[in-house]
Amino acid sequence: MDVLRGLGVACAGLAGLFLAMLADAAAGAEPDPPPPLRVAVYDVEPYGGRSRDGLYEGASVELWRRVAEDLKWPYRLILVGRMDDVLSGLQDGVYDVGIGAITITPDRLARVDFSYPAHRSGVAVAFAKRSDTQSAFHEYAAAVAELGPLVVVIVVLLSVSGVLMWWFERARPNAAGDAESQSTVTSWHEGVYWAVVTMTTVGYGDKTPKTLVGRALAAGWMVGSLVMVSLLTTNLVARITANRVEGSVVPHTGDLAGKRLAAVSDSSGAEYLDDQRLQYQKFATLADALDAVTTGKADAVVNSVGALQYLVNTRFADTVAPPHGLLAPAYMAFALPANSPIKKPLDRALAVVTASPEWRAVEETYFGR
Repeated sequence: MDVLRGLGVACAGLAGLFLAMLADAAAGAEPDPPPPLRVAVYDVEPYGGRSRDGLYEGASVELWRRVAEDLKWPYRLILVGRMDDVLSGLQDGVYDVGIGAITITPDRLARVDFSYPAHRSGVAVAFAKRSDTQSAFHEYAAAVAELGPLVVVIVVLLSVSGVLMWWFERARPNAAGDAESQSTVTSWHEGVYWAVVTMTTVGYGDKTPKTLVGRALAAGWMVGSLVMVSLLTTNLVARITANRVEGSVVPHTGDLAGKRLAAVSDSSGAEYLDDQRLQYQKFATLADALDAVTTGKADAVVNSVGALQYLVNTRFADTVAPPHGLLAPAYMAFALPANSPIKKPLDRALAVVTASPEWRAVEETYFGR
């Protein structure tokens, strides 16, 4: 019995020692590393894409790398060609983050969440490039359209002055009942002709008033027409000069009416046109939309300004004019699934990285100052 009892105590001791060794081994073992984040890269230059060597590049890709390095996050980049596929993948849990030319819009906010803004952006429009002569005519027509009320006033006063001149200078019957007049302004259209000649300071002298009232009217019209022509000329030159200093007329939504517009499907430009209830042609890529403008199938492309300006400058500089001004300001950000656990640390890291002078210098290499 003593022997058996001793053996039991020994076995219990060995078992305890074994369990202690297992506990120490478990305590010393490192936890499994977290799985890499699945990052969808929306394929739009210069924000995201793949080089010929197969390497991921772009402004958003570089920004993500800096943020992930700061947070020590492992990740895997996945190239996605359509915006709707990025958003659907985030909703379905296929991706953890979406980066690239992803503008914050109300429609997208209804589907996914967004991080702290990563890039300044906005919706812009690019038109086909005009020749110098076409551009001059366009600027002149735009300036005249802006001065429409003044032009109307001048035409009305010119017509009234011409008719009044005829009224006072028209032939009147003499005592014998015959019409006689020394004036050469014998009809209303001759009166209008006289007013035009006087206003333009041509002064042919073939139509001149003879009556005292007619001459008084002529003196008043001479002074008044000089003032109006000077006012019209000054405003016309000022508007054309201002447009050339800015490089182009800043577009407005009204400028798009009646134009054949193009936009990328599911892009911020397409959403803007839908909100404005403007008809447009849909294209798979921005390059396809710009090709339509180059070949005359469309008059203008509406898209986010950064991607539009980059592609025009690098590939379509000879046929498409770069965008000037914004139809609507906006921001781009990283897209996230709703209630994403990485949103708070991501926001903090983005705020720090995007505020640094080093990152601003990187952005300038893509978008300029």
